[in-house]
This record gives sequence, structure tokens and C-alpha cells, in this order.
Amino acid sequence: MHHNHLMFFFFVLILATGCRPNGQGGGGTEEGEEQPAPALAFEQREFSRQSPSCEQDSNYCALIKADYPLAVAGPEEVVKRVNDTLQSYLKVSLAVFASSPEDTQKQSIEEIADNFLKEFETANSEEGGGENNWQVEVSGEPLFQSKEVVSVQLTTDAYVGGAHPNSFVYLINFNTRTGEVLLLPDLVSDTARLLELAEVAFREARELGPDESLSEAGFFWGDAFALPENYAITEEGLYFFYNPYEVAAYVFGPTEFTIERDKLSGILKEL
Repeated sequence: MHHNHLMFFFFVLILATGCRPNGQGGGGTEEGEEQPAPALAFEQREFSRQSPSCEQDSNYCALIKADYPLAVAGPEEVVKRVNDTLQSYLKVSLAVFASSPEDTQKQSIEEIADNFLKEFETANSEEGGGENNWQVEVSGEPLFQSKEVVSVQLTTDAYVGGAHPNSFVYLINFNTRTGEVLLLPDLVSDTARLLELAEVAFREARELGPDESLSEAGFFWGDAFALPENYAITEEGLYFFYNPYEVAAYVFGPTEFTIERDKLSGILKEL
């Protein structure tokens, strides 16, 4: 499962490289008059597949399901770009046995589910059967929406044998006018200042003093403090989420916190 997380990190780099917004601001007419942002509307979609054995034996069952948002109204090009990105994240979230991000994106959700159920049957036939349940469940929702930006959270909970279940969160921010993914420099004007604020908030969340060593406390694998891969603009401010394994061993679990908007005054862009 750790492999899946690392694989997705490289996928995000590829995705983000192609999704940088063009310029800053909201884009106006040639006369300089800014157009009102067309509304994006979202609806939840559901997908679920399970092995035939689930109906006969609740202790021998594989289940894969997703409850996630898709844009259903707004400019056609924006809706398509947002939904293509959400589908990409969803596929990687569901594809716990994927060999590469590229292979995952070529598959449909149905093909990913088929592969999951086949892996379940293969693993259990090799082990001679017995009691074993596998499950991958993705739940997603929009966290925040304004004229300029919408943020979405996708949460995956998975268990496919092994010592423990795995859970991870992806946070995606979209420019509502273009559908492109917004990165931290698009959200704040001073990432160095943000880094300082985030370290204070991280230490508070982990109940560490300002002078305590993050490394000795078990965080960041001996490296300097760093911002997480996942963050989202919300009504309250900037929400940060460090997944298990990202900056600490599994036993530490995730680290999450929000830096309030008043603390971001002067560096948070108008969103």
C-alpha cells in the first residue's frame, strides 16, 4: 500500500505539470470588464462491485466502491477538465494493485474493479481459502466553493490483507474559470512565510515545542520540515493533510491542521 502512495506522488507531478493555470487573476473581457464566474455545480456519483461470494459468506468477500463528486453544470470545457482530473485521482485511489500510473489511467473504473476482484480470488486460492475480507472504499465531496476556486477531498480506506488497513486523503483545488488544478503558489503569494506558519501549526498539532527536534520526534525522516502533498482552500483557511508514511511511520497516523484566514492575511490570494 505504501507503494501505491509513492506511485501516486509521481502521477501528481505529471498531472500538475500539465495543469498550471495560465496567468493570475480571473480573466476579463478585452474592455477590461471582468465577467462573472459561471457556476460549477456538483453531484455525487456511486460505483460498487463485489465478489459473488459476498452473498453466501460475509467472511469471504471482496468489495470495491466509490461515492464521489463530479461537475454536472458549468462551461463544457471546464466541466470536462475538472471531471477528467477527478476521474484520474479516483482511478489511482481505487487501483491498489496498479503497476504504474500510466497503466491505471488507461483502464476504466470497471476494469480496475475487475482486476481487484481477480486479485482477491487469486490470493485466496493460493492460501487455500479461509476467512478473508478485502475492501477498497473511496468517499469524496467538495469542501469549499467560491467564484474563483473549488476544493475537493477524496478519502480512501482500504484493506487487502497484511498487518493493518490503509487510509489516505487527496485534496484538489480547481480554478473555477478554467478547470485547471491550482498549486500552492496559485493560492498564496509567499510560500516561504507559509512554510513558517505551517511548521508552527504542525508542531501544535503534534504537541511539540518550538525547539524540539522534528527528526528525533519521528517526523520528516531526518529532513527539514516540508509542506504536505495535499492541501485545500476552505472557508476557515488553508487545510493541510499529511498522509500516513508521508512524513512519519505508519503508527503516527496522519497529521492535519488548518491555518486560519486571519493568520494568512497578506499572503492568501483573493479566493
